[in-house]
Amino acid sequence: MFNRAAISMFFILLLSGCSLLPTNIVNEIGMIQGVGYDLADEGNILGTILYPIIKKNESHTEVRSALAQSSKEMRTSINNETQRRLVSGQLRFALYGKALAEIGINDFVDTLNRDPSIGSIVQIAIVDGSANELLNLNKYKNENISIFLQELLDQNMESGELPHTNLQTFLFQLFQIGQDPYLPLIKNVNGKIKITGIAFFHYDKYITSIPMEEINIFKMLVTKNTSDGLQGYKFDNGDKVVLETLKSNPEYKVNIVHGKPEFIINIKMKTKLQEFSSSKRKRQSFNKKKYQKEIEQQLEDRADKIITQLKEQNVDPLGLGAKYKEHYRKFNKEQWETYYPNVPVTVKAECEIQQTGTID
Repeated sequence: MFNRAAISMFFILLLSGCSLLPTNIVNEIGMIQGVGYDLADEGNILGTILYPIIKKNESHTEVRSALAQSSKEMRTSINNETQRRLVSGQLRFALYGKALAEIGINDFVDTLNRDPSIGSIVQIAIVDGSANELLNLNKYKNENISIFLQELLDQNMESGELPHTNLQTFLFQLFQIGQDPYLPLIKNVNGKIKITGIAFFHYDKYITSIPMEEINIFKMLVTKNTSDGLQGYKFDNGDKVVLETLKSNPEYKVNIVHGKPEFIINIKMKTKLQEFSSSKRKRQSFNKKKYQKEIEQQLEDRADKIITQLKEQNVDPLGLGAKYKEHYRKFNKEQWETYYPNVPVTVKAECEIQQTGTID
């Protein structure tokens, strides 16, 4: 009897306890899946949010916008005109218009970071243009643009040329002494959303970018154990080679000379030959040693060009300052910033081409 009574009492308490817990009914709330922020007139921000509307016979993505001084004010303003209470638990991405990014996005990123319902792997990106206009493109009216954007960025990081970024990595880079953040750059191109480059920051302000053609080189400089991705090379004699990256790994060496740093970056690559087009238009064997050497030279030249641009714009997404700090006890942040524009950086590439054979 005692056991039966105890069990009965347990279930009564369990059920009554459950009634005290706050619950959200999906049909009564708006699960925000995407947000966008743009600079507006008179110091205002144009905020845009996306949330799905799911009904018995139809579903679509609702897009709402509001002018406000802050992210929280924008949310409140939109809440005042919706029949559903808006919550952030399903947030997939946040976009920032370039004009806003140029004056700094820390306040808006910090809002995401302080919301306990938002995960740290939320994707964030810079829009070359207006985030609001991009999120209202007609092409994506009949599909969930939030899922599309998240998957677009995810798959290009997993199997494409984009280096991995998200809310967590951006915040780490933002507060890391001796490193600046970077984010994907996307754009409305003839009514379609496309990744067009990488945006570089000095602290939280957008400064410069590189185009898609150079992203794979940048990824080799910042990402360990990179794989996947195809890259084409053209040579002076008219020959063309397409390689698939099997593995790429950057190794940084820091030399301290009279307190000042010098950097050597060794990029070691293992690749697979996917295509060879000879200018002679006839069957010939592939001269692996010759093309490996020429590809290494091209990689070094292109990497040098990117690093020169970064130093000229005073942005350090490679984290050279952080690496200097690791090797030098007397590191001084202000002193490093005076060194950076002229710091010596040498890139050395080693490219091994595998599985060549005889090529037509």
